Amino acid sequence: YYIPLGHIREEDLDRQLYLDYVVSMIKPIFEQTDIRIYGWNLKFDFHVLKRIGISINTRDVFDGMLASWLCNENTPNGLKENSADKMGISQTHFAEATSTVPNEVKKQYGYKSNSRVPFDLVLIDDGAPYACGDAFYTWCACLGYENELVKEKMDSIYYKMYIPFLFVLFEMEEQGVTVDKNRLEQMGVEMQDDLDDLQYRIYELAGIEFNIGSSQQKAEILYGYEKPLSKTGKDTRNYNILEHSFNFTPTNFTKSGAPSTDNDSVWRISKKEYKNNKRKQKGVEMCKLMLEYSKLAKLKTAFVDGILDQLYDDGKAHPSFNQIGTDSGRLSCSKPNLQQLPRAEEDDKYQIRSVFIGSIDEFTGKRKKIIAIDYHNLEMVCLTHFSDDKCLSEMFANDDDAHGSTAVNTFDLPCTPVECKKQFPHLRQVGKTLNFLLMYGGGANLLYEKLKGDHYAPLDLGAKEYLDQYHVRNGKEVAQCIIDKYFNTYSGVAKFIASQKKFAHRNGFVYTVLGRKRRLPDINSNDMGKSSYCERLSVNSAVQGTAGDITINAQIRVASEERLKELRCNMLIQVHDELVFECPEENLEEAIKIIKHDMEHPFGDSEDRMIKYL
Repeated sequence: YYIPLGHIREEDLDRQLYLDYVVSMIKPIFEQTDIRIYGWNLKFDFHVLKRIGISINTRDVFDGMLASWLCNENTPNGLKENSADKMGISQTHFAEATSTVPNEVKKQYGYKSNSRVPFDLVLIDDGAPYACGDAFYTWCACLGYENELVKEKMDSIYYKMYIPFLFVLFEMEEQGVTVDKNRLEQMGVEMQDDLDDLQYRIYELAGIEFNIGSSQQKAEILYGYEKPLSKTGKDTRNYNILEHSFNFTPTNFTKSGAPSTDNDSVWRISKKEYKNNKRKQKGVEMCKLMLEYSKLAKLKTAFVDGILDQLYDDGKAHPSFNQIGTDSGRLSCSKPNLQQLPRAEEDDKYQIRSVFIGSIDEFTGKRKKIIAIDYHNLEMVCLTHFSDDKCLSEMFANDDDAHGSTAVNTFDLPCTPVECKKQFPHLRQVGKTLNFLLMYGGGANLLYEKLKGDHYAPLDLGAKEYLDQYHVRNGKEVAQCIIDKYFNTYSGVAKFIASQKKFAHRNGFVYTVLGRKRRLPDINSNDMGKSSYCERLSVNSAVQGTAGDITINAQIRVASEERLKELRCNMLIQVHDELVFECPEENLEEAIKIIKHDMEHPFGDSEDRMIKYL
């Protein structure tokens, strides 16, 4: 059925119902506790219903979108695609429904003829079939997925994990996180002042003004690149900029053949030395400033302007958390993306995270405190669990620095893992890169490039000292020697990676610790590139997917704690392995104790092999 509401064209004004009347009729139905609700992307629908005063009290819901993803994460999860794939039905799309609005009507309501229009301009007779189809085929698809979940053996995970997590995320999104708007606005002003200063210094070194955001003009000033004429013969080259070019040699090229001006290319130039060429020395300094400019501009756009644009009337950011935003099962976030907030050590001057503050406690009138609790090296914990590696197990048992431990064991360093950070910082960085790169199936070529291109602590394994030390011909062979030593040290990891790849080739999928599947249809492809990529995913998906399972179940458990609700402690954000809460100051100690316990026991209080590492 379609209940017409809010259509604004004159023809429909007497053919629809008033919102208050509709809410009074459907509210008693939707707020029952003994019904099942079917839908597609139900979390969005629950927010819409909440806005008109309807709360969902049943926990017996079925979301076809989540079921579709759990049954096959590699296929589109939209209703229309599922209708076509599963039922052979070609549904009307939203754009098709709104395209029925004539251009003269668009103009009448202030829209351009080529503009997309909202549904309120669609006539009831044109919109009802589209709306009824959405409801009917959602129900049909959900009935099919009830059976397919059982067939795929994903039904237990779906009902015990994904449906409860839907409600957890809904509550987090409704709760939102309070933002210190004044501080954020002032931060934006300070950032713009710094950007203006950087721009002035860049222009001063270049000897000419140019568009720092234009890849063509950057290529002109850096390399003297003359873009070929377009097919129409139009010349877009700026000859004034070309006259001031530094004429650096390009370090990389785009697919179109133009010299690359991305941050990595600019960074490589910033590391060059020209002792006898003052003009190029200025160019190197300019590149350093351009990197600062790019970083700051991104920070301002994403986390100042972006957050200010998306603040609600209550002064809060209400981000949208996507349960199926990544193939691995990790949560993604948007509008705004609070999972990408820079850490304090990465953002020493502006401290973006400090603008997120607690809300005012309705009982005390005081502002709540922010709590952030995270897992310690969660993905390495998962790797330790799967591999049962002796060295990794001892590392966690001794509470050693994970990356320092890898460096000490791989390079036979004369120090403890904790001392490694001060005594051998460059080798600890190698250890950190090794831990994550090999966990995700990377090889010698990638290790060599990663270390050489590390913007914070670059390390060229092709340097003479490393070639002499390892008695090889080039940096990639050095990288292979390091990988070989790593796997000799962590033999359990080597066996795990080999067994994962073998299992994937035999079955076409791998599992997380809870038995959630990650399907790898190209694992046995004749295309070596596709097959190798799937082999890497077979390792990555088990480790990263299990980390996701742990965090999700921890959130479900924390959200179910009645005592935390009594303490007025609310979960606000999940940032990968970190959970962020707000809580009255007088209740902090008790709340933290409960949260830590639940995070340490995400699957329950019984002892298991993984708990001892968490």
